[in-house]
Amino acid sequence: MSFQHDANSTGRFLVHSRGGAALNDFLALAATDPEIAVVDTIGPRDRPHTAIVEISLDKARVLDQHFRSTSTPTHHLSIEPDRPLSMFDGGPADPF
Repeated sequence: MSFQHDANSTGRFLVHSRGGAALNDFLALAATDPEIAVVDTIGPRDRPHTAIVEISLDKARVLDQHFRSTSTPTHHLSIEPDRPLSMFDGGPADPF
């Protein structure tokens, strides 16, 4: 994964789980880590599948490496930069 920008700057990242238990474990850890600010979660309240976090680029790299080295098929997490969504190909949206 390629993370760009200043390593000490913070940004928003998506942490995604293929299974809800893995993300719940991550959220429990994030609650105790002052370097991770959970902005929101996506999915059912008791089993979210994605967390939006605000962290430094360095922390994102550490988490990416950790997720890759400890991943199993039933306990898989991934991280990616949270990029703005755009409709269609980025051109002006036609409401009709």
